Amino acid sequence: MLKITIHDSASEFRFHLEGRLSGPWVEELRQCWQTATSTTSGRTTILDLCDVDFIDPAGQRLVAEMHARGVRLQAATPLIQAIVEEASRASGCGTVAGGGTVERKLARSANAAPSHHVPEHHPRAR
Repeated sequence: MLKITIHDSASEFRFHLEGRLSGPWVEELRQCWQTATSTTSGRTTILDLCDVDFIDPAGQRLVAEMHARGVRLQAATPLIQAIVEEASRASGCGTVAGGGTVERKLARSANAAPSHHVPEHHPRAR
């Protein structure tokens, strides 16, 4: 299931997604986005994926397409951040680091070092 909330202001048009971007919900988002493009001229369009926990391959292609057409992406979880980074590379629209068009909302403090989980079955874990 996917919940799409639209926040429409004078300066930006935001799609806030919650849940799973998969199956028929991919086409639902595409239709919402295509409908909105007629009214977003001159404003920033943002796809907020901070509350998304899964994106299937069709959803990943749509995210990449949206990014290639100028939509800014926001992500919070490592999985969705990785998908957003891949969409950025696939669209050829800059990089994630250094204030590019992709934004990250991180829950950790600015001083915390990133943690990397190594599965127990991985050779480095032994």
